[in-house]
Amino acid sequence: MMLPILLILLIGVLVFRTIAYRDVPSSNSKETFTPSPVSKEAINRLSKFIQLKTVTYNDFSKIDMEEHRKVEGFFKENFPLCTKTLDFKKLNDFAYIFRWDGKAGSIARGKKPVLFMAHFDVVPVQDEGWDFPPFSGEVKDGNIPGRGTLDTKNSLLGILESAEKLISEGYKPESTLYFAFGGDEEVMGLQGAVKIVEYFQSQNISFDWVLDEGSIIAKNMLTMTDRPLALIGIAEKGFANVRLIAHGEPGHASMPPKHTAAGLIGRAVYKLENNPFPVKLTITVRGFLKSLVPYVSFSLALVFSNLWLFAPVVKLIFKKNPKTAAMVRTTQAATILKGSKKDNILPDKAEAIVNVRILPGETKSEVLQRMRSVVKDPQVFVEFTNEEDASNPVSESSSSAEGYTKIMKTVHKVYPEAIVSPFLVTATTDSRHYKNIADNIYRFVPMVLTSEDIKKIHGFNESISIENYALIINFFTELMESI
Repeated sequence: MMLPILLILLIGVLVFRTIAYRDVPSSNSKETFTPSPVSKEAINRLSKFIQLKTVTYNDFSKIDMEEHRKVEGFFKENFPLCTKTLDFKKLNDFAYIFRWDGKAGSIARGKKPVLFMAHFDVVPVQDEGWDFPPFSGEVKDGNIPGRGTLDTKNSLLGILESAEKLISEGYKPESTLYFAFGGDEEVMGLQGAVKIVEYFQSQNISFDWVLDEGSIIAKNMLTMTDRPLALIGIAEKGFANVRLIAHGEPGHASMPPKHTAAGLIGRAVYKLENNPFPVKLTITVRGFLKSLVPYVSFSLALVFSNLWLFAPVVKLIFKKNPKTAAMVRTTQAATILKGSKKDNILPDKAEAIVNVRILPGETKSEVLQRMRSVVKDPQVFVEFTNEEDASNPVSESSSSAEGYTKIMKTVHKVYPEAIVSPFLVTATTDSRHYKNIADNIYRFVPMVLTSEDIKKIHGFNESISIENYALIINFFTELMESI
């Protein structure tokens, strides 16, 4: 008799919690908003900015510094109000800062400044595979093509276009605004973001919140809902490259030992791939699932509303797909393998590079120790390629703080059809360097992208639609006006 009663009570609790979370948040109500079209002049400015070949390499001697040094002149020529009215500072060829002072007394009232970030360097392009010159910036068929149009010359100029417009209208923010633009984000940000942070620290400047790249408005990426998802990155995975090294006796391949150096490395990689990191539902992922409750089927809503019971089911589902698995575990991917230079010579040394993205709640040292325990081979050394380049995860920022609320309300205003969700950024951004001088860090650029569009970031045929560029400018304009 007791068991049926308990079962009924359990079902009642599950259904009650689901119904309670099913209400669409009132902040999703549409506000009256007329988007401004992007001007031809703004399109031309982005086109010219794309033509600057600000490519960065790990080997700095390969960087075309002449192209990097053109950035300062570009800012001054194209954004005279930002460079003359605001405090404009160049720390070096990879680091620029703008300060837009807030209304008098904002600091005295305890209002910390807000920081908008972007980077102007881009990754190298492949010699073949593009349907157009990657640095032409030639506008065609409603698109602005070229390397950097999605990552992140688009948001950088979107910030400056918005500020230039608001300055011309006499607008002054309540709180002081900073813009920080780095030129080496793609190669760890040591001369850009790191130097900027050092400057802020020397001036005792810290921020209420920071907004950088990292997430987008995802379209048609989830089968469980047909609504676009505005994914606000509130946390970021850590990063490390781990090297596996094995040594062996060189010689002719016709007389091999029991295990060659290459064989030892192959076995070590096999062990790692067959022993993935455990699956965990972080605060961020739980918040993401909760945000979907009003927009998915009742059965899914029941699961997402009651993770205290159904977490094992969600973990099982998420770990089966590489895209969702990256949200719930530390990932490890063998990307480079090296051995002999000739097919019939035994290598005296073999190695593999394993790229690791570390889930919040874990540390780079813990990850390295676990990988060593999994490999568990005295003949294979497991070490960071460069410990200084390895970074711990950036823990979750608040999804109820003022910064997140302002970003959410701005999205609802300029793109009301989107579901706003907290999200875990699985890539690495410059914003990680700011974790000691910012109360909250958010990562979001309002571009509506499909899975196919995302492949163009760091890939072939990168381009942005004029519609998306207009959305970016409208977003930053409205967001700045709310600060």
